[in-house]
Amino acid sequence: MEKASASEPVTMATLARQVGVHISTVSRALQEPRQETSNRTTLKIRSLADELKFQPDATASRLRKGRSRLIGVTVPNLTDPVHATTYEGIDREALSRGYSTMVIMSANLEDLSPARANSLIRSRVEGIIIQDTFEGDQLPASLRERGIPYVLCLRKGDHDLSVAVDDLLGGRLAAEHLAARGHTDVAVISPDSSVSTGRDRVEGFLEGMRAHGVQVDAARIVPAGFDLASGQRAAEAILGWAKLPTAIFACNDLTAAGLMFRFREAGVEVGRDLALIGYNDIEIARHLPVPLTSVASPLQELGSQGVDTLIDLIEGKTTGPVSLMPHLIPRASTLSWAG
Repeated sequence: MEKASASEPVTMATLARQVGVHISTVSRALQEPRQETSNRTTLKIRSLADELKFQPDATASRLRKGRSRLIGVTVPNLTDPVHATTYEGIDREALSRGYSTMVIMSANLEDLSPARANSLIRSRVEGIIIQDTFEGDQLPASLRERGIPYVLCLRKGDHDLSVAVDDLLGGRLAAEHLAARGHTDVAVISPDSSVSTGRDRVEGFLEGMRAHGVQVDAARIVPAGFDLASGQRAAEAILGWAKLPTAIFACNDLTAAGLMFRFREAGVEVGRDLALIGYNDIEIARHLPVPLTSVASPLQELGSQGVDTLIDLIEGKTTGPVSLMPHLIPRASTLSWAG
């Protein structure tokens, strides 16, 4: 019997060649239920498959049946805890529904939109969950033209089915918390305005402050990104102001952490000298030097709902947008401030 080399992948063709039968015979032997059989060829094939640790090609099997049961997922990156946690919810729910996931990372670069679509479509995905859409993104339009089901998850678009957190409400919750504690001189760290999460959180916060009679000065709105370095740069800008605000709303926990670290270096203690609110309530929020008040987003549920909504589309069912509710978790970064 011919032996496969150590580096040769073990396929049904490998088994057929070593046993000396047609590949269709191997296929039948492996696909039939493993009940007792006296067929010596079948027993030989199964024994060899076990010996060589043969693993069937699940993707090829699904394609032969006419379904890939594969869901594509696009994300900016998986180093950001928000996108990673949302993807965990997506993958867990997909597996429970009999689907697998394939991830494409874009780094938020617009010129990668065609590549994202083409790579996923070539892989025969049945639908796509888009976590990284932004203003001007051509991916949703491309998918509509090709008739491929898709759902926006985490971020929203004006004309697309989405599963997202009510970030307008989240911004208002932050404003109500600060206003209730007597803050009238507040600053906002405004993240990338090309994505809906940043725009809605800032808009909701400004609306909430106005509802409490506080007009936030445009000079107190600092543009930044969604990461630690952006928070540190924003803190540097704020430290250059003639007067520090009494409170800051950072639209992302990592940005808030960057602010806290830089302020700490400059001798400004968050919680005592000024109040600070983040957003999403990722794991790090409660473990910072001063535990961070944050607007919590149900990120894993978001991913799970995204899968359920997409599968409804794939199966031709009527479905609609899903909006999940955030809630504020107060901690020392705002509760320790005494004014």
